[in-house]
Amino acid sequence: MARSRVFSGWHFVVFGSLFQAMLVFGNDRNFNPFYFTLEPVDMVIQKGQPAILNCSAFGNPRPTVEWKKDGLFLNLLGDTRRTILPSGALRINNVTHSRNDRPDEGNYECVATVDNLGTIVSRSAKLQVADLGRIDEGPESTSVYTGDTAIFKCVVTAVPGAVIRWQKNRVNLDLATNVDERYTELESGTLEIKNVKMSDEADYRCRATNIEGMRRSEEASLSIIFSGSMVRRPEFASRPQNAEVLEGGDVVLECAVNANPRPTVTWWKDGQPITPSRNPDYHYSYVGAYNLRIKSATEQDTGTYICSASNVITNTNIDARVELLVQVTPRYEKEPTSLFAEVNSDINFECKVYGVPFPTIEWIKNGDTITPSDYFKIVEGTNLKILGLVKSDEGLYQCKASNDIGNIQTSAQLIIVDRDESLPTMPVLISTTTTSPSPTAMVGTDTSPGSRLVPTAPRDVLPQLVSTRFVDLTWREPGLTNGNIMAYSVYFRRQGSPRERVVNTTTVEERIEELIPSTRYEFRIKAYNQHGAGEMSPVLYVETQPEVQAAGPVMNLRAIALSTTVIKVLWDPPTRRNGQIDHYKLYYAELARINSEQDIEVIGLYYTVTRLNKFTDYSFRVVAYNENGPGVSSEEVVTRTYSDQPSSPPVNITMVPQSTSSIMIYWDPPPLSARNGAIIGYKLRSKQEGSRRSSVITVDGAVNSYSLDGLSKDTRYEIRMSAMTVNGTGPSTEWMGESTLPNDLDESQVPPAPTSLKVYPMTDNIHVEWTQPRTDLNIMVRGYTIGYGLGIPDVKMRNFDANQRHFTIPNLLPASQYVISLRAYNRQGSGNVIYETVTTREESTPEPQTPMYPPVGVKAIVLSATAVKVVWADSTLNKQRITDNRYYTIMYKTNYPAGSKPKMVNSTSFEYTIDDLKSSTVYEFAVKVTKGRRSSHWSLAVSNKTSEAPPGAPPKTLTAVPVEGDPTALNLNWQPPKSPNGLITGYIIYYTTDNQKVDHDWVIEPLIGDRLTTIIRDLTVDTSYYFKIQARNSQGVGPSSEVLHYRTPKDDGSVVSHQDSDKLNGRGPTSSASSNDEEGLPRSILYIIIACVVGVTFVAIVTVTIIVCRRRADENMAKKRKQGAYKAPPKGGAKKAGAKDVKPPDLWIHHDQMELKQMEKTPMMEPMTQIPRHQDDMKPLDDPPMSDTITKRNSFTGDDELDLTAQDKTLEKKRKPIMIPVDSQQPREKFRVKTQFNYPMTRSQSLERAGFMASSAGYHSDNTTISSDDGTKTLPPSLSTTRPSGHPLKSFSVPGPPPPQYPGAPPPKHNNKQSPVSMSNTPYKKPPLISPGILKSRMQPVAVNMPRAPDVAIRGTDPSDLSADGKSFSTEDLNAEMANLEGLMKDLNAITSTELEC
Repeated sequence: MARSRVFSGWHFVVFGSLFQAMLVFGNDRNFNPFYFTLEPVDMVIQKGQPAILNCSAFGNPRPTVEWKKDGLFLNLLGDTRRTILPSGALRINNVTHSRNDRPDEGNYECVATVDNLGTIVSRSAKLQVADLGRIDEGPESTSVYTGDTAIFKCVVTAVPGAVIRWQKNRVNLDLATNVDERYTELESGTLEIKNVKMSDEADYRCRATNIEGMRRSEEASLSIIFSGSMVRRPEFASRPQNAEVLEGGDVVLECAVNANPRPTVTWWKDGQPITPSRNPDYHYSYVGAYNLRIKSATEQDTGTYICSASNVITNTNIDARVELLVQVTPRYEKEPTSLFAEVNSDINFECKVYGVPFPTIEWIKNGDTITPSDYFKIVEGTNLKILGLVKSDEGLYQCKASNDIGNIQTSAQLIIVDRDESLPTMPVLISTTTTSPSPTAMVGTDTSPGSRLVPTAPRDVLPQLVSTRFVDLTWREPGLTNGNIMAYSVYFRRQGSPRERVVNTTTVEERIEELIPSTRYEFRIKAYNQHGAGEMSPVLYVETQPEVQAAGPVMNLRAIALSTTVIKVLWDPPTRRNGQIDHYKLYYAELARINSEQDIEVIGLYYTVTRLNKFTDYSFRVVAYNENGPGVSSEEVVTRTYSDQPSSPPVNITMVPQSTSSIMIYWDPPPLSARNGAIIGYKLRSKQEGSRRSSVITVDGAVNSYSLDGLSKDTRYEIRMSAMTVNGTGPSTEWMGESTLPNDLDESQVPPAPTSLKVYPMTDNIHVEWTQPRTDLNIMVRGYTIGYGLGIPDVKMRNFDANQRHFTIPNLLPASQYVISLRAYNRQGSGNVIYETVTTREESTPEPQTPMYPPVGVKAIVLSATAVKVVWADSTLNKQRITDNRYYTIMYKTNYPAGSKPKMVNSTSFEYTIDDLKSSTVYEFAVKVTKGRRSSHWSLAVSNKTSEAPPGAPPKTLTAVPVEGDPTALNLNWQPPKSPNGLITGYIIYYTTDNQKVDHDWVIEPLIGDRLTTIIRDLTVDTSYYFKIQARNSQGVGPSSEVLHYRTPKDDGSVVSHQDSDKLNGRGPTSSASSNDEEGLPRSILYIIIACVVGVTFVAIVTVTIIVCRRRADENMAKKRKQGAYKAPPKGGAKKAGAKDVKPPDLWIHHDQMELKQMEKTPMMEPMTQIPRHQDDMKPLDDPPMSDTITKRNSFTGDDELDLTAQDKTLEKKRKPIMIPVDSQQPREKFRVKTQFNYPMTRSQSLERAGFMASSAGYHSDNTTISSDDGTKTLPPSLSTTRPSGHPLKSFSVPGPPPPQYPGAPPPKHNNKQSPVSMSNTPYKKPPLISPGILKSRMQPVAVNMPRAPDVAIRGTDPSDLSADGKSFSTEDLNAEMANLEGLMKDLNAITSTELEC
């Protein structure tokens, strides 16, 4: 037959009949009734007697019954003493019991099984053997005053409970027929004799009996003392004890108080006074003297009871607290129901129970207890959730609830069908992991995946985010949808596991949770349209991230209050330790205070927290630490410290006379920190001024005013007050007084109208405030009446006392007009009325329940060391404009310290600056949006690290340790600062012998790195030093540590360290060297003499060495000059035979220092002979025109620079470097050059310098005359040049010195500061000397952006010469200039070799 589903919205309605379901599945697929009709109950049996534990079960076929004892099946094969009856009951012929062998006592369970259906287990029944133990507490002899109450106790342990009766002088007290009501036998076995007389003096003993036998106690004597008129303060003869009673039972709270005169005893429950009756049929009644009986106790009777006694004469009172717990047997509020479910789906068996104490839940499947696992989970404390159903999960499931009173069980059946089958057409509850529709509900007439009507497989299934315990999947719609896609099913399972789960969704993304770390999973997705399920996507394999090898949460964390200020916290080690647990950290905080969490490092498995506040809630959590650091924090547990008596009296007490016979008293409770518990009442003691007799009135704790009535006219009265908790009464205030009125207020007329009336409307209520009538009329006001109605006044009316000034009218209609009236009244009636008309606000339209999407694009921008700006966007808003009442919550946290709680702030914009962060700390940020009562999920978390800041604290524990064997040194040790605020890059040590100096006068010892120790040397022996230290990081220096005082050892090596504050502050006596007392010269003078001798000797040695080296250098120079005097060989001459080839060194590096050193030795430029070149290296060249060369040089002194012309800029064009080898040469005479730099060189200037050096390689000693536009000029000898031939340049050198512009001109100041330039334009490169006229004919100007020097005329040159056109130059000219530089380099080689000889 056809099977169909109807899909409407997100809900599914299945229609059909039970007959259709039977046709589809058959009878074996229905729920078969199977349950217990009779279960065993607890019983007590005498030893040797038979016992029968009943059990009967209904099922088809008939169930087979077995029995368990203490969780183990009974093996009854061959057992003649124990048998199972045909009804299923267990019979024990004779119960065996001895001191060492108790085989029959224990908990029994009946187990019933139906083949092919399952197994169920009955409730547990406890079998006990009757016993009567010894008397644990018997009566004790006592003495009491006449009129007091005598108490005798008798406690015995018995099964079943014993009945206790009393004997007086070994004669039974028949209290049932005894007319003397002074004797009372309480249910606990206590005998109470109230208002004792002399005739009560006797010996008393108790007798306990049950089915096992009878026992008697020892006798106790009662002695009576005549009381007379002696006044005695109240004291307890019997304090009430905490009690428990089964719901519906009776209980007696004992309380006996003795005092003279007889005290007044009052009972309180949860701060409210109760009035017991002497009639035993009442719910609260007195038994004996002051014992409170509660009949047929209910849950409402659970609470705190106080027996309070006071004495008027002694002005004292005493209180005793007792807790009553009414126990309730477990009961089901919602039982699990039988379910049909599909393979791979998730189901949830609900089981809601109640009981006092709250029952524990145990889930059982086919008779076996279910252990929670990855697929069987206990949720919400009681429900069973099964993930990824498989066929083997079918069976009977039982929810068993038990507490100290009893246990119950109920069962439900689970039937699993394939996903291509229809579920039965009967309403059943099937739970899935999401609220999305079950895709199987969208099955049409053709559900074949190969049908052309169903969609193809979803595309591009990808893991968007893979975490340790969840995976975010995304995908695209199928390529062929064949209609509208209505839902998707995501199938997933652990690789290799037969148990597959399914999650349904209507979007193209889904988060799969409850996964296991480091586990490989398989994911498949199929789409559904109106025709049914489509094709399955290919399998996607995803492996979850490994979990950090940190310890898991501790187990069984509990906190137990031990007193008003002490709580003991205990826990068990984590089940997942991932190594050895090193220690634990206990975090605790006061719930009412923000940011009050503190932590304590604990080694063991418990810790006692002390010095807590009284009656305060504290939260506790524990983090385990292993070698990898902090683990997962445990869940928080909350415990409250015990309450105590108030530590402060009521405050703001005022007394207002109301009339000639009454005074109104107002007060406020004690401060919250001093209440130490819930205030259950106030004790008001009043008296007439001057009188010693006072009266005590107890006022309820919820009331803050009281009227003292019945007073005398124009008389002063005094009062004092104290507050009460369940623990007792706190301190009292000082006496304070007020007088009654000499004349009563006028009450012969009605009061006038109140002076004002204000109303504040809301949607469903109106708040009303008013002021009292005029007081100058002296008219009595006893109260106020408020009337209100819809459109008309006084439809409803409320009365208030004269002290109330505000009221909120509830339960009104929105957008409605109300008329409010107010009047004052007294005994004459109501006065004039004032009215106010007001309209309540309109009710806001409920927002549509559309889903809220989390913000996107969250970014954390670091602003400073303590501030981060979080920005985000809201994808649901147009143009990012907020037009409704939504707001955003920013959550941020850090993992240091471990287990830190996240903090949250709210914002109504798309950014928020958090400025309370720690420096150099990584924080995580997430944002969610809230609108009304709806909130989105948290956005994806982003993290960032705050900037560093200077250290916020000084280094810790600065200590000084002497260095063994060296009295002038010490070892300083310290610890890093508590707040480094970044990576510590070094420390700064300050030390001095006078701690009164300012910091910059101290000796400073900087240290680089993060080392924590250093040695300070060269200290003076037997001297006081003061040390302090600062830490530094990349952002600055932190504060200084405390000053450490240290005294260096004496000569014998002993250490004298003074830490007293006088010497630390410089107020101690001045120390003197002990060596001054010795014979001979002081040791310090000897040190000075030795130092002077050593210094003079060293200076002498250095002087002699310098003189010897200089003489040797001069001799070598003279020899080389003689050997190097020769003329230039003729052109084309051959190389001199026997000449030794010496390869010059590379002078690219350090040659400038060598030249400068040589120039310092030769203050004046000496004439040099022409250095000849080898024939192969030189080409004769005609003298070039010197005018162009001179116009290119600048040797002026000062900051002025050369004004570059277009011709100079053309030289900036980069040329391809020429790499030509340089031949070796013979040693030459010493060549002395004095280099003078007086301005920063540009590239053109460096070319000029190079040209000068090339031309000066063969200069003459006599002056040279050149021609120019402005006349003939004579050059100094240094500028007289010849142009030798040579090989092209290989090596490089510094530019030569610029000569003076005229003879006798002062040499310019030396300046070696040069700007770094690239290789192509470095001043160290020596291009050949080429006149500007030649360059202009060969090269076109190139535009180059160069800094322009000031327009300053060069001394000794004509500016017009700089722009004169030159002629073109040839390759031969360039080669000649290069050869010229080659010779210069060889000369420099000879110079450096000579300089390095010494």
